[in-house]
Amino acid sequence: MDDYGTRENADLATRNKAESVVERVYLSVKHLCTGKGDVRNRLVGAVTSLLLLQTHEFPEDLQSDFEWVIEKSTKYESEYQKYQGNIEATMKRIKNSTGEKIAQKIFSIYSKIQDIRGFPLLSYRNPND
Repeated sequence: MDDYGTRENADLATRNKAESVVERVYLSVKHLCTGKGDVRNRLVGAVTSLLLLQTHEFPEDLQSDFEWVIEKSTKYESEYQKYQGNIEATMKRIKNSTGEKIAQKIFSIYSKIQDIRGFPLLSYRNPND
């Protein structure tokens, strides 16, 4: 069976970075899938899971995607910093369609990390296997 992931093509540093962030990104995807409310409500937990990570911890190809997610999710500053963070303030102001784009980007990051790790998701597998 052919390897349809990029593990064989990714260098050791890239694979190590993917391993170091996979748990947090998984937790983010879990919030998106199992959280309550519309996508904007679920994104609060999902993005909060990612905030412990820094851009340089991601594989180079995913750093701009991570920065985009954080930037879009913290676009608006909270007027009530003591009671509400910037993520919550942003999610209350953006459209649901924008929230969906952020969620899709988070899932794309997760999918690419799994691909680098050698565990491609179903869409990457050969249907003849």
